[in-house]
Amino acid sequence: MSMVESKEPGPIMKFIQDYRMKMLIPELLVVFGVWYMAPESIQWGPQGNVYSFLGPLMYICQPIYFVPSGILLLVTAILLHGIYPLDNYHEGKIPEVPRGAVLMIIISFALLPVLVAFQMAGYFMTEATEYIRRDPFWERIESVGDLLFYAGPMFFVGMQWWLLIPVFFLSEGVDGIHKIAHHETSNAKITALFYFLWPISIPFFFNPVEILAMAALSIPAFAFYTYIRPYYTYVTAVHTLTFALLVLVCIPLAPYLPLLNVWFPGSIPYHTPPKMWSLFG
Repeated sequence: MSMVESKEPGPIMKFIQDYRMKMLIPELLVVFGVWYMAPESIQWGPQGNVYSFLGPLMYICQPIYFVPSGILLLVTAILLHGIYPLDNYHEGKIPEVPRGAVLMIIISFALLPVLVAFQMAGYFMTEATEYIRRDPFWERIESVGDLLFYAGPMFFVGMQWWLLIPVFFLSEGVDGIHKIAHHETSNAKITALFYFLWPISIPFFFNPVEILAMAALSIPAFAFYTYIRPYYTYVTAVHTLTFALLVLVCIPLAPYLPLLNVWFPGSIPYHTPPKMWSLFG
Protein backbone atom coordinates (compact mmCIF):
# COMPACT_ATOMS: atom_id res chain seq x y z
CA MET A 1 0.00 0.00 0.00
CA SER A 2 1.51 3.30 -1.06
CA MET A 3 1.79 6.00 1.52
CA VAL A 4 0.96 9.57 0.55
CA GLU A 5 3.70 11.89 1.74
CA SER A 6 2.49 15.01 3.48
CA LYS A 7 4.67 17.93 2.44
CA GLU A 8 5.52 20.54 5.02
CA PRO A 9 4.91 24.10 3.79
CA GLY A 10 7.94 26.16 2.83
CA PRO A 11 9.13 29.00 5.07
CA ILE A 12 7.19 31.67 3.16
CA MET A 13 3.91 29.74 3.14
CA LYS A 14 4.41 28.73 6.79
CA PHE A 15 4.81 32.41 7.72
CA ILE A 16 1.64 33.27 5.77
CA GLN A 17 -0.25 30.46 7.54
CA ASP A 18 1.09 31.09 11.07
CA TYR A 19 0.52 34.84 10.87
CA ARG A 20 -2.78 34.54 8.94
CA MET A 21 -1.60 36.91 6.24
CA LYS A 22 -4.65 35.99 4.14
CA MET A 23 -6.56 38.27 6.52
CA LEU A 24 -4.68 41.21 5.02
CA ILE A 25 -7.42 41.39 2.37
CA PRO A 26 -10.03 43.16 4.58
CA GLU A 27 -7.33 45.14 6.38
CA LEU A 28 -5.86 46.50 3.16
CA LEU A 29 -9.36 47.46 2.02
CA VAL A 30 -9.66 49.52 5.22
CA VAL A 31 -6.20 51.05 4.66
CA PHE A 32 -7.13 52.10 1.13
CA GLY A 33 -10.47 53.31 2.49
CA VAL A 34 -8.57 55.61 4.87
CA TRP A 35 -6.46 56.90 2.00
CA TYR A 36 -9.64 57.52 -0.02
CA MET A 37 -11.43 59.33 2.79
CA ALA A 38 -8.33 61.23 3.97
CA PRO A 39 -5.88 61.46 1.05
CA GLU A 40 -3.80 63.99 2.99
CA SER A 41 -2.78 61.13 5.30
CA ILE A 42 -0.24 59.90 2.74
CA GLN A 43 1.33 63.27 1.98
CA TRP A 44 4.69 64.20 3.47
CA GLY A 45 4.77 67.29 5.63
CA PRO A 46 2.56 68.63 8.47
CA GLN A 47 -0.64 67.79 6.59
CA GLY A 48 0.31 64.08 6.54
CA ASN A 49 -0.07 63.76 10.30
CA VAL A 50 -3.82 63.49 10.92
CA TYR A 51 -3.30 64.14 14.66
CA SER A 52 -1.58 67.53 14.25
CA PHE A 53 -4.78 69.33 15.30
CA LEU A 54 -4.31 67.86 18.80
CA GLY A 55 -1.16 69.89 19.42
CA PRO A 56 1.30 68.20 21.82
CA LEU A 57 -1.14 65.27 22.26
CA MET A 58 -0.33 64.18 18.71
CA TYR A 59 2.91 62.68 20.03
CA ILE A 60 0.84 60.26 22.12
CA CYS A 61 -1.20 59.18 19.12
CA GLN A 62 1.73 59.09 16.71
CA PRO A 63 5.25 59.41 18.20
CA ILE A 64 6.90 59.33 14.76
CA TYR A 65 4.99 62.49 13.93
CA PHE A 66 6.89 63.36 10.72
CA VAL A 67 5.89 60.16 8.85
CA PRO A 68 2.50 60.28 7.06
CA SER A 69 -0.20 58.62 9.16
CA GLY A 70 -1.50 56.60 6.21
CA ILE A 71 1.93 55.07 5.55
CA LEU A 72 2.29 54.10 9.22
CA LEU A 73 -1.18 52.59 9.07
CA LEU A 74 -0.15 50.31 6.20
CA VAL A 75 2.89 49.07 8.15
CA THR A 76 0.82 48.64 11.32
CA ALA A 77 -1.82 46.58 9.48
CA ILE A 78 0.90 44.08 8.57
CA LEU A 79 2.69 44.08 11.93
CA LEU A 80 -0.49 43.48 13.93
CA HIS A 81 -0.64 39.98 12.47
CA GLY A 82 1.76 39.08 15.25
CA ILE A 83 -1.36 38.67 17.42
CA TYR A 84 -2.28 35.42 15.69
CA PRO A 85 0.74 33.23 16.63
CA LEU A 86 0.61 34.75 20.13
CA ASP A 87 -3.00 33.66 20.32
CA ASN A 88 -1.98 30.17 19.17
CA TYR A 89 0.53 30.04 22.02
CA HIS A 90 -2.01 31.12 24.64
CA GLU A 91 -4.43 28.48 23.36
CA GLY A 92 -1.72 25.81 23.68
CA LYS A 93 -1.47 25.17 19.94
CA ILE A 94 2.27 25.90 19.83
CA PRO A 95 4.82 25.23 22.62
CA GLU A 96 6.86 28.45 22.64
CA VAL A 97 6.21 32.17 22.51
CA PRO A 98 7.11 33.32 18.98
CA ARG A 99 9.60 36.15 19.53
CA GLY A 100 9.06 37.54 16.05
CA ALA A 101 5.36 37.99 16.81
CA VAL A 102 6.14 39.81 20.06
CA LEU A 103 8.52 42.13 18.22
CA MET A 104 5.88 42.86 15.56
CA ILE A 105 3.33 43.86 18.22
CA ILE A 106 5.86 46.07 20.07
CA ILE A 107 6.78 47.92 16.87
CA SER A 108 3.10 48.44 15.99
CA PHE A 109 2.53 50.03 19.41
CA ALA A 110 5.52 52.31 18.83
CA LEU A 111 4.05 53.52 15.53
CA LEU A 112 0.39 54.25 16.39
CA PRO A 113 -0.06 53.52 20.13
CA VAL A 114 -3.63 54.80 20.62
CA LEU A 115 -4.97 53.07 17.51
CA VAL A 116 -3.21 49.78 18.32
CA ALA A 117 -4.42 49.90 21.95
CA PHE A 118 -8.03 50.09 20.75
CA GLN A 119 -7.40 47.39 18.16
CA MET A 120 -5.91 45.09 20.79
CA ALA A 121 -8.87 45.80 23.07
CA GLY A 122 -11.11 44.90 20.13
CA TYR A 123 -9.23 41.66 19.57
CA PHE A 124 -9.68 40.59 23.19
CA MET A 125 -13.38 41.51 22.94
CA THR A 126 -13.61 38.95 20.12
CA GLU A 127 -12.33 36.38 22.62
CA ALA A 128 -14.89 37.35 25.29
CA THR A 129 -17.36 34.57 24.54
CA GLU A 130 -14.62 31.96 24.97
CA TYR A 131 -13.81 33.12 28.52
CA ILE A 132 -17.18 34.40 29.76
CA ARG A 133 -20.13 32.73 28.08
CA ARG A 134 -21.78 32.40 24.70
CA ASP A 135 -25.13 34.18 24.58
CA PRO A 136 -26.73 36.79 22.27
CA PHE A 137 -25.33 39.70 24.31
CA TRP A 138 -21.71 38.57 24.46
CA GLU A 139 -21.82 37.51 20.82
CA ARG A 140 -22.73 41.10 19.92
CA ILE A 141 -19.78 42.30 22.07
CA GLU A 142 -17.57 39.88 20.17
CA SER A 143 -18.68 41.43 16.88
CA VAL A 144 -17.99 44.96 18.17
CA GLY A 145 -14.46 43.70 18.83
CA ASP A 146 -14.20 42.94 15.12
CA LEU A 147 -15.30 46.51 14.43
CA LEU A 148 -12.46 47.95 16.53
CA PHE A 149 -9.83 45.51 15.30
CA TYR A 150 -10.54 45.79 11.58
CA ALA A 151 -12.32 49.13 11.11
CA GLY A 152 -10.62 51.01 13.96
CA PRO A 153 -8.23 52.74 11.50
CA MET A 154 -11.22 54.29 9.71
CA PHE A 155 -12.10 56.12 12.92
CA PHE A 156 -8.69 56.75 14.51
CA VAL A 157 -6.72 57.58 11.36
CA GLY A 158 -9.35 58.33 8.71
CA MET A 159 -11.30 60.46 11.23
CA GLN A 160 -14.58 59.32 9.65
CA TRP A 161 -16.66 58.91 12.81
CA TRP A 162 -19.98 58.95 10.89
CA LEU A 163 -19.01 55.45 9.68
CA LEU A 164 -19.29 54.07 13.21
CA ILE A 165 -22.98 53.13 12.90
CA PRO A 166 -22.94 51.45 9.44
CA VAL A 167 -19.69 49.63 10.26
CA PHE A 168 -21.27 48.47 13.52
CA PHE A 169 -24.08 46.79 11.59
CA LEU A 170 -21.59 45.45 9.05
CA SER A 171 -19.39 43.86 11.72
CA GLU A 172 -22.41 42.40 13.50
CA GLY A 173 -23.79 40.99 10.25
CA VAL A 174 -20.66 39.52 8.68
CA ASP A 175 -19.37 38.06 11.95
CA GLY A 176 -22.87 36.76 12.71
CA ILE A 177 -23.34 34.76 9.52
CA HIS A 178 -19.93 33.17 10.04
CA LYS A 179 -21.06 32.18 13.52
CA ILE A 180 -24.08 30.50 11.95
CA ALA A 181 -21.80 28.71 9.45
CA HIS A 182 -19.60 27.41 12.27
CA HIS A 183 -22.59 26.56 14.52
CA GLU A 184 -21.07 28.91 17.12
CA THR A 185 -24.10 31.03 17.91
CA SER A 186 -26.42 30.54 20.84
CA ASN A 187 -29.39 31.95 18.92
CA ALA A 188 -29.37 31.68 15.12
CA LYS A 189 -32.56 33.79 14.75
CA ILE A 190 -31.13 36.79 16.60
CA THR A 191 -27.84 36.43 14.73
CA ALA A 192 -29.65 36.27 11.37
CA LEU A 193 -31.67 39.37 12.30
CA PHE A 194 -28.46 41.33 12.92
CA TYR A 195 -27.11 40.06 9.60
CA PHE A 196 -30.01 41.54 7.66
CA LEU A 197 -29.81 44.83 9.57
CA TRP A 198 -26.56 45.71 7.81
CA PRO A 199 -27.90 45.82 4.21
CA ILE A 200 -30.95 47.72 5.50
CA SER A 201 -28.64 50.31 7.09
CA ILE A 202 -26.37 50.83 4.05
CA PRO A 203 -28.70 53.12 1.98
CA PHE A 204 -28.95 55.48 4.95
CA PHE A 205 -25.23 56.26 4.89
CA PHE A 206 -23.83 55.68 1.37
CA ASN A 207 -24.41 56.99 -2.13
CA PRO A 208 -25.06 54.75 -5.18
CA VAL A 209 -21.46 54.87 -6.46
CA GLU A 210 -20.15 53.66 -3.09
CA ILE A 211 -22.70 50.86 -2.92
CA LEU A 212 -21.79 49.71 -6.43
CA ALA A 213 -18.11 49.84 -5.44
CA MET A 214 -18.85 47.69 -2.37
CA ALA A 215 -20.53 45.10 -4.55
CA ALA A 216 -17.78 45.24 -7.17
CA LEU A 217 -15.11 44.65 -4.53
CA SER A 218 -16.97 42.18 -2.36
CA ILE A 219 -18.41 39.70 -4.86
CA PRO A 220 -14.99 38.73 -6.37
CA ALA A 221 -13.56 38.60 -2.84
CA PHE A 222 -16.32 36.16 -1.84
CA ALA A 223 -15.54 34.03 -4.88
CA PHE A 224 -11.86 33.88 -3.88
CA TYR A 225 -12.81 33.07 -0.28
CA THR A 226 -15.00 30.21 -1.48
CA TYR A 227 -12.05 28.91 -3.47
CA ILE A 228 -9.72 28.79 -0.45
CA ARG A 229 -12.45 27.63 1.96
CA PRO A 230 -15.00 25.54 0.02
CA TYR A 231 -17.09 24.86 3.13
CA TYR A 232 -18.01 28.56 3.16
CA THR A 233 -19.73 28.33 -0.22
CA TYR A 234 -23.26 28.88 1.04
CA VAL A 235 -22.14 31.72 3.33
CA THR A 236 -20.48 33.59 0.47
CA ALA A 237 -23.53 32.84 -1.68
CA VAL A 238 -25.70 34.61 0.92
CA HIS A 239 -23.30 37.57 0.94
CA THR A 240 -23.36 37.75 -2.86
CA LEU A 241 -27.16 37.59 -3.01
CA THR A 242 -27.41 40.28 -0.33
CA PHE A 243 -25.13 42.65 -2.25
CA ALA A 244 -26.97 41.95 -5.51
CA LEU A 245 -30.33 42.76 -3.90
CA LEU A 246 -28.82 45.83 -2.26
CA VAL A 247 -27.68 47.14 -5.66
CA LEU A 248 -31.13 46.49 -7.20
CA VAL A 249 -32.93 48.25 -4.37
CA CYS A 250 -30.58 51.22 -4.53
CA ILE A 251 -31.14 51.87 -8.26
CA PRO A 252 -34.60 53.47 -7.82
CA LEU A 253 -33.44 55.14 -4.59
CA ALA A 254 -30.30 56.62 -6.21
CA PRO A 255 -31.45 60.30 -6.30
CA TYR A 256 -32.17 60.22 -2.57
CA LEU A 257 -29.04 58.49 -1.27
CA PRO A 258 -27.73 58.68 1.36
CA LEU A 259 -31.18 58.70 2.94
CA LEU A 260 -29.98 60.24 6.20
CA ASN A 261 -29.14 63.47 4.39
CA VAL A 262 -32.74 63.69 3.11
CA TRP A 263 -34.14 63.75 6.64
CA PHE A 264 -31.15 65.38 8.40
CA PRO A 265 -29.32 67.55 5.83
CA GLY A 266 -25.54 67.57 6.29
CA SER A 267 -25.46 64.66 8.73
CA ILE A 268 -23.33 62.66 6.27
CA PRO A 269 -20.46 64.97 5.26
CA TYR A 270 -19.27 65.24 1.68
CA HIS A 271 -16.42 62.78 1.63
CA THR A 272 -15.44 62.25 -2.01
CA PRO A 273 -11.84 63.53 -2.29
CA PRO A 274 -10.17 64.81 -5.46
CA LYS A 275 -8.60 62.23 -7.76
CA MET A 276 -5.42 60.88 -6.19
CA TRP A 277 -3.17 61.89 -9.08
CA SER A 278 -4.38 65.50 -8.89
CA LEU A 279 -2.71 65.76 -5.48
CA PHE A 280 0.71 65.39 -7.08
CA GLY A 281 0.13 67.52 -10.18
